[in-house]
Order: sequence, then C-alpha cells, then structure tokens
Amino acid sequence: MIDLRSDLCSLPTEEMWEAMRAAELGWATYGEDASVNELCARVAALLGKPAALWVPTCGMANLVALLTFCGAGDRVVLESASHVLTSEAMGIETIAGLEPRSLWAADGRLDPDEVDELVAESHAALLVLENTHTRAGGTALSVELTKALAEAAGRHGCRVHLDGARLVNASVALDVPLAELAAPANSVALSLNKGLSAPMGTVLAGSDAVVERARTMLRRLGGASVHRAGIAAAAGLVALETTIHGIADDHRRARALAARLAAVPGLRLQPATVETNIVLVDVSCTGLSPEEVVRGLAADGVLVMERDTHRIRLVTHRLIGDAEVDRAAEALARLAASAEDHGTAARAS
Repeated sequence: MIDLRSDLCSLPTEEMWEAMRAAELGWATYGEDASVNELCARVAALLGKPAALWVPTCGMANLVALLTFCGAGDRVVLESASHVLTSEAMGIETIAGLEPRSLWAADGRLDPDEVDELVAESHAALLVLENTHTRAGGTALSVELTKALAEAAGRHGCRVHLDGARLVNASVALDVPLAELAAPANSVALSLNKGLSAPMGTVLAGSDAVVERARTMLRRLGGASVHRAGIAAAAGLVALETTIHGIADDHRRARALAARLAAVPGLRLQPATVETNIVLVDVSCTGLSPEEVVRGLAADGVLVMERDTHRIRLVTHRLIGDAEVDRAAEALARLAASAEDHGTAARAS
C-alpha cells in the first residue's frame, strides 16, 4: 500500500528504534531525562531561541502557546484555513476561551497591511502564523514576509506564535536556516514526527519567560506528565541528525507527482505552485467526488486524503520513492480514465 495521506505516515528509521531502545530514561517533568533535555537544547539552538519545552503533539503545543500569551476573551488573528482553526477541534474557543479573528489568504500568506488593520481594530493579543501552510498546499512563508507580519502585529503590542509543524520543509524549500524563519516569532512549535519521521513529539521554543509559563500551561493540559518522554526524544535527536537531508527529495518527488498528474485529462492542478511536499488535485472534472476518488485509489493500493468538496491531497515523505510516485500517478490516471469512459457511455445511452 502506498500511503500519501500525510507525512505523519512515515515511520521511524532503524537508527531511531535503536536510540529509543537504548535511551536512559529519567523523570522528564523534573528535568531529569537526558534525551529530553538535549533535544530541547538542540531545537532551541536551531530555532535561535533561549529555551524550549517538549510537548507530545503539535496541536497541544499550539494550544499551550495560545494559553501562554492570552487570557480568556482575548482576540487572536489567524488565517481562515489555518490548522489551529480547521483541524484542532476549535480548542482556541472551547478550551482557551479566546475569540478568533480570521483573514483569508488563498495561498496561506497573510497580507501585512490587513493584519495591521485587524490587529489594531480588534486589539488582538496574538497573531498565529503557519509555516508551511497545510491547507494552502504546503506554501512557505519567507523570512521577509514573516518579519513584516510580526512587525505589523508588534506595532499594536500583539505577539506572534508560529505553528511550525512543517517548518523544516519551509527551511529546505527556501534554503534558509530555521532560526531566520523563527526569529520574528515569540514562540515556535517545531514538529518532529512529520517529514523528520520521529514517532511523536513537538518542541515549543521561546524566551525563558515564555517557556516557563508554557510549562505551567502544559501541566494544566496534562501534557507534562509523559514520564517516558525520553523514548520519543531519543528518536527526535536522531531525526534531527539523519532525516533533514531527505526533505529536499520529498519536495522533488512532490513536484514530479504534480507534473505527472497535471497531464492527466480531468485532473486540475498547477505544478508550479507545489513548493514543498503537499500536492492538491482538483478532481471535479472527472465526474467523481473526492470521496469516490479516495475509495477508488484505495482499492488500487494508494491511500490519499479528501481535502475539500473538489480536491484530494497527496503528501510525499521518506517512505515515498520514485517508484511509489510512478505507481500513484498511474493509479490516478487509470481511475480518471475509467470515470471518463463511464461518463461517455452514460451520455451515449
């Protein structure tokens, strides 16, 4: 089975499993786990921040950041299709008690002037950015745009949290260090279990004061009591050393997949817009719904995700090689051709 639903579907390497088995575990809550301590120090340095905190998931790290910077009833500015608003069960409202104020950007890249205006009008306490932007197709925020957005928010005393679930992908695609992308933000969540293939875990980084308050918020959410966190942290350390180099290949294969699919009658996409490892394909002209395409491909050994009412999503990762790209493209071409044949037959009858 070829699993293109998400880069979360990649698996730890054998070297990661070895590190997990060999990890000397300590009580992470009290700072006694060597792997957790080293991982947090390593990621803080990579992101150019003074301190960092291990969190079980990126969704929890985002929620911790919301609680760290905001009080009940505060307003938060985000892009309308951001992960925090669309994929985290609206914890921003139901748990944090905050009021989201959204702006739409088709490519996930907010306009600094619009952010400036909305932050000023709403007296927002926090601006949340996402890099790369998942629902926009893995688009990357440049250093310059991130800085301009942070400055727009900062003019009104508004702080910035960066959801960096795929920040490594942005760093590789833009060929800039992680620290430069993270510099304008007050906090950054870096996921280790997507393109990096670690089994779980996110590191939330910021100033000493931010991380200390975040630690309290994490305890309140029950996320600070993962007493064997060193197992995941040991794998995370290996991931930072060994799998970042493969991210460029994920991007290359995503572009190759997009180019193949763009040539298939009935499929609509623009290969030039594929910046990282996410490919969005409009299947509406095939006469099939995304749900039908997902089912049809699964029957042919390819797993993809329904993105919305007219698109499917395919994500490349460490377990997707050139052969898997070819087989996935062929499967989707077969399905589209079959749908066209059925449509022609139905019209003729």
